[in-house]
Amino acid sequence: MIIYFFQGGLFRKENIVFCILIICLTTFQSDSIHTWDINSLDYWKGVYSDGGYVLSSPFKWDGGDWLRCGFILGATGGLMYQDEGIQDWFQRQRSSTSNRISSRIEPLGSERALIALGAAYLSGCLLHETALKRVTLLCGESALISGAVVNALKILIGRARPYTNEGTYSYCPFNIQASHQSLPSGHTSTAFAIASCLTEECDNTLVDIISYGTAIMVGLSMIHDNKHWTSDVFLGSVIGIGIGKTISKLHKD
Repeated sequence: MIIYFFQGGLFRKENIVFCILIICLTTFQSDSIHTWDINSLDYWKGVYSDGGYVLSSPFKWDGGDWLRCGFILGATGGLMYQDEGIQDWFQRQRSSTSNRISSRIEPLGSERALIALGAAYLSGCLLHETALKRVTLLCGESALISGAVVNALKILIGRARPYTNEGTYSYCPFNIQASHQSLPSGHTSTAFAIASCLTEECDNTLVDIISYGTAIMVGLSMIHDNKHWTSDVFLGSVIGIGIGKTISKLHKD
């Protein structure tokens, strides 16, 4: 683990930049009454409770909520109609330079984002900054719940990824193979869950721009790498934003 940190894990420049953004560029909300420690039983009970709230939310939606849901699903369906054309365009633009850039961006929707949050949390512990621990744990919770929701949908829907060359309308429900877990995009959902939670916790326009800008780049990298259709990325971003904002609002004083 220590070797990994020094050979390109924790101290990669992407992680350092992300940690600096969290530590230096944010104006945190006032502390919650909760104890913000990752080893606190109350925190994990809260994660479980929040996850249940997110999963049960559709049963509490009103007409306006279902109308918005219908619009999102309609937009996703509209993008599916354009998926192959967009994918073909992205693949024609690929080059060694774009591949190198994408390889740097793509992990920001997975392990590097979590490593950065972990580093920021440890910084909060060392500096005795409860607010810093709070925002990193909320972002981590958002990513965790978003990941659970998205992975369940991936298996349930079973959409083929672009690189399988099966076409945009190839589905095999309840498929556990990675090649048929395209919809929605997990990397994109994670990136937007963290970005939306972080921006909800802060009052800083620069953080908003950088957080959402990074999340958008993660989504584009998934299309570029031929791992996801555009509609996968769109739906993943909507899920991530919704969950990130919900988790933050649940913990407002």
